[in-house]
Amino acid sequence: GGNLMKKKNNVKQVFKKATAFSLAVIMAFGLSACGNKSNEADNTPAPAQEETPVQPDSSNANADSQADSSSKITFPLAEPVELTIACADLGSASLSANLPVWQEIEKRTNVKINWDVTAAAQYTEVMKLRVTASGANLPDIMLLPNGLKLAELGSEGVILPLEQYIEENGDAILAAYKKFPRVRALTSSEGHVYSINSMNEAAYFSPYGFIIRKDWLDRLNLEVPTTIEEWETVLTAFKEQDANGNGDPSDEVPYSAGGSVWYTTYWGNAWGLHMIQSSGWYPDENGQMQYEYISDNAREWFTWMNKMYESGLIDPEFLTLGDESKMFEKVARNEVGAFTANPSQIPTLEATLRANGVEDAVLIPVVVPKGPHTQSTEVIGDMAVDGYMVTSSCQNPEIAVAFINYLLSDEGAELLNFGIEGETYTKNADGTYTFTDAVLNDPDGKSPKEVLETYGCWIDGPTIKLEAREAALLATYPEDTAQAILQYTDQTKPFAVPGLTLPAETAEESDSISGLNADLKTYIYEMAGRFVVGTADVETEWDTYVQNAKDLSVEKIQAVKQAQYDRFVQEMGDN
Repeated sequence: GGNLMKKKNNVKQVFKKATAFSLAVIMAFGLSACGNKSNEADNTPAPAQEETPVQPDSSNANADSQADSSSKITFPLAEPVELTIACADLGSASLSANLPVWQEIEKRTNVKINWDVTAAAQYTEVMKLRVTASGANLPDIMLLPNGLKLAELGSEGVILPLEQYIEENGDAILAAYKKFPRVRALTSSEGHVYSINSMNEAAYFSPYGFIIRKDWLDRLNLEVPTTIEEWETVLTAFKEQDANGNGDPSDEVPYSAGGSVWYTTYWGNAWGLHMIQSSGWYPDENGQMQYEYISDNAREWFTWMNKMYESGLIDPEFLTLGDESKMFEKVARNEVGAFTANPSQIPTLEATLRANGVEDAVLIPVVVPKGPHTQSTEVIGDMAVDGYMVTSSCQNPEIAVAFINYLLSDEGAELLNFGIEGETYTKNADGTYTFTDAVLNDPDGKSPKEVLETYGCWIDGPTIKLEAREAALLATYPEDTAQAILQYTDQTKPFAVPGLTLPAETAEESDSISGLNADLKTYIYEMAGRFVVGTADVETEWDTYVQNAKDLSVEKIQAVKQAQYDRFVQEMGDN
């Protein structure tokens, strides 16, 4: 009994330790160019089935001599070195054009990068072929193509274990491991680190959530809602009264969502459900993996959602809108009182409302409400799913790792987040940054992201996305919106929990559940939509629904996810 309790507490502590720092969101204007936006880390490592692989002799010699020598690599190097990096290209300029930031990095390091880039949409397919066809002739450093497994590439000797190089020349990488405690565990397999991933320091910054028409609240003398009950009151008032002030009390849509049932799962946060980022898979406080879509809390939540829908408080068209853009059109037509979206959408939506004659329109982000079970909001993880690997083709792995370490250092992160001092930004006395007019007001109408890409910034690393960058970008927003977002960010922090990120499945695990996840998801989303709109009855059909989910192999998938989670806890303990 004692041991079991000890284990439970250990799991809770590990998860606490892992989640405490792991709260970040990729904002709409910060989606990475070389990354994969999915939250579940399908490509982070799983332990190899074989014994610790023996690397080709040359690599071992490199590793040994490098580990034995106490010589630190310092930049700029005495003699120039060339490294080839393969990744998905930027959208607004090609990295192969020797962009200004990379000229500056070359000047400071004496490392010339030969870019081996592919358009983002084709990168995975092209690189998978190259890795499987010509393992011997690969770039020095490459972004892991989505779908390939680190542990397998490591055991086959295609990529090198990096921990010795990191110990020797990875001070910035080691500092990042302290700041982002899950990262080492998610990029390791059987004690070997196989990739270095981009990290997102913009933790808690302006996460996806509820946005409400503040002017509608003011017109009806209502406060910003803070609980589920208050939300019901506010949405009912939006429905029954003339909230938009056009003289017609019946043309308001109280709450709308982006076009599929997934968007409405944000409400599930208040029932302690992890659906918006983790698809309902989440460990309980004892470290046991649960499928929350078939839980009692989900049943309660579906019942509440159906009540809201039947009361006319949820957009009757939400299931058929298709995507967020159709919902935003409704918002811009002055029809919608509240919705779920990224707060970075607010400036554009307000401008469109004003252009449509709604002069006093004010949208504000709202802190997640206190619900019947909890007050929490699930946010995206703080690490890019796919990272950078050093291949066995690399002649100078110690320089490759030292170079990646430079990109993760304060100096490297400053270059990759802000560009060239004096041209794209200035640094203020208080340590904050201000983007120049060249970035904020491009004469050709380019967005700040597009301008910075033409300098070679905003590559998905390996680097650290700085919160200071997100703060500096608020300069493009109207002052009151910028303040509302900063306040929302601060007030949301205590309630943020990260979506679940797991180490990859082993080959055996992958085979054992091949195709099952997709079938289950299809059924669950179909039924979720039907429960909300009432074409399926939660009261009478719940047991059948749970049984059907079990018939679609919930327990089999659960067992694999449990094994993945146990490996993660083990790696966290070892690190």
